[in-house]
Amino acid sequence: MAPHPITIDLSDALPSRPVAVTPRTIAPLSALGIFGLLFAVLGGLVWWLGPDLARDWRIGSDANAAGDVRVEAARCRSRLVVLNLCDVTLADERGAEPARRTLWYAFIGTNPSNGLAAMQPLRSRSDPALVTTTLGGEKRSARTVTLAVAVALIAACIVAVARVMQQGLRNQRAFRALSGQRLIPVVVDIERNNLLPPRRRLWVYLYDDGGRQARAFIELPSKDRPLFTDPSEKRALALRAERGGVPLLLDARLGCLDLTAPEKEAFYAACRAAFGPQDGGTPA
Repeated sequence: MAPHPITIDLSDALPSRPVAVTPRTIAPLSALGIFGLLFAVLGGLVWWLGPDLARDWRIGSDANAAGDVRVEAARCRSRLVVLNLCDVTLADERGAEPARRTLWYAFIGTNPSNGLAAMQPLRSRSDPALVTTTLGGEKRSARTVTLAVAVALIAACIVAVARVMQQGLRNQRAFRALSGQRLIPVVVDIERNNLLPPRRRLWVYLYDDGGRQARAFIELPSKDRPLFTDPSEKRALALRAERGGVPLLLDARLGCLDLTAPEKEAFYAACRAAFGPQDGGTPA
């Protein structure tokens, strides 16, 4: 259900001259950073687990005991109860000095720590350069499913962030288009706010868009707060164009509006007359 628009009379709160609007939201920039981080995590995950998994699929059933390779160290740790992370260090003793390599396994299932002592190294018959272990072969399918699930979750997060970034850019264009128009104060419902690093906060709010509920957001420095209209801080003041569109959530210092000090005080006085003084919003 769309929020019911609250009728307020702030017709004289803003000056009659055109007011420049410079939205302080920086959500697309932060989303771009998260976007890059997720791609880095995705690439790192595939780089970390992919080669060992691909090698084990290449070996398949073409494996034989490797008497010249020994398991030097092995451990498995459980994460989130069912996720197991194992690292196995193999020492290839065919040369004068043992050549060591570490294999990484991640899979969903029971923890195999009790069976690590019985784990044996294996070598491909057709390609002796390919070495694995009995644990790697036994958990090959589970490792594949685990990696696929992890990649799918990260990909879903990338898609979600891309949509947020796209919506943020649309919001910014709509906010910038408010400059020079006749602006109408409206009350919006604060849905939630989330702290973001470093020292920023995302404010998500609901507004009436022709009878249906619509959602918008801005990202402000954490020291800035919206211009609340009630002590519960569930509603705040925003500005929209006379013809409608996405309203811009106002910060309590009116930093997004090109107003002189007397014009800001006149706006605050009109807000106090309409809503009363608010400890967390309208300055007294």
